[in-house]
Amino acid sequence: MFSIKLGLKNLTRQKRRNIFTILVIAIAFFGYLFMESMMNGMEEMSFDNIKNFETGNVQVVHPAYWEEREELPLENLIHWDNELEETIRQTQGVTGVSPELKFSANLNNGIDEMRIIGLGVIPENYNEVFQTQDYFLEGSMSALSENKAVIGEQMAELLDLTINDYVILLVRTKEDTFNTIDVEIGGIVKTLNPVMNNRMVLVPLELAQERLNVEDSISVLSLKTSSGEEETVIQSLEGYFRQINLPLQAYTWQESAKNVIALAVAKKSGAGAVLSVVLLIGMVGIINNIILSALERTSEIGMMKALGMKEWEIVFVFMVEATGIGVLGGFIGCLLGLVGVNWVVKNGIGFGFLGEDMSKYGVPILDRLYGVWNGSTFYYIFFLGIFVAILSSIIPAYWAAHKDPVEAIYHR
Repeated sequence: MFSIKLGLKNLTRQKRRNIFTILVIAIAFFGYLFMESMMNGMEEMSFDNIKNFETGNVQVVHPAYWEEREELPLENLIHWDNELEETIRQTQGVTGVSPELKFSANLNNGIDEMRIIGLGVIPENYNEVFQTQDYFLEGSMSALSENKAVIGEQMAELLDLTINDYVILLVRTKEDTFNTIDVEIGGIVKTLNPVMNNRMVLVPLELAQERLNVEDSISVLSLKTSSGEEETVIQSLEGYFRQINLPLQAYTWQESAKNVIALAVAKKSGAGAVLSVVLLIGMVGIINNIILSALERTSEIGMMKALGMKEWEIVFVFMVEATGIGVLGGFIGCLLGLVGVNWVVKNGIGFGFLGEDMSKYGVPILDRLYGVWNGSTFYYIFFLGIFVAILSSIIPAYWAAHKDPVEAIYHR
């Protein structure tokens, strides 16, 4: 008990140095909590971006098509009919069904030409699964019902296209012959998805099927499901496919986004490196503080040993002092983090001052980036900070307590 009281009392000595060490630890903790919230926010936005604009929650395709999906083949397609649609819609957990025909094409505006990804869709079905309809700058998704096309803002700017302009899509049919799709621009969107903004052209599904000579076939079936129901839906659908001997497979959005998930894992490794730096800052501050305290109190240490205090008791005094610094620094840092994270969750950070659309660089931000709450991080870093504070105080405290009492008392 005496060692604890003495250790806590020592916190009030050399107030300026202790306050400085506490503030350094607090600022480091705040910086980590704020950064971790922002990085998690960007990760969450990236995942939502994939589900809301590219894949939906679940995709149904032919397994052979899935292996070659990056090449956008017109082989191993799905025969789409009302019976299959009704069966999938009645599957528990499915809230939206969008049949899609993906194909590669060259878009020509009469002057320039660029390689694009064509996507044949039914607008009503597409709106059930994706959020593209909420991001129109001009026109609307209903333009597809009028045999018009929808393109992204970046593509429109690059090719100097506006509403009511005509473009030609040069395509290869299923028989590997050339054909064209002549369409009028009926809508321009600016979404969080760089592929949608830069490379994709939406056209009516029937028009795409006709010009590509694939009859009633589609490439992929994108599904929207209730939250957390992806695996249940996949099991139900695959059971149905096996029952009727239909060679189809259901895949989660995570399987379509392995590259993004790999980046998220790399992000966590980066966050771990930042946390190591934060803890190192705390360790250096506490070690420095304990060593300076020991040098200033050498005579006191000698007197305590002469009065019968054991070495471990003196070590414990310094450990209590270091723990106090760690607790105060961690508490203030978490308090600042609570305020900062709450602000960025509610208000976000605007990137309009950069003067550019961040989505064209693959960053899913149009205007603001919002953080997310992760309460476990606050507990984790607070208690880890205390543990590191105790651990980092042991060696310098033992060095101070190991001094010869006679030499320590007469230390000058």
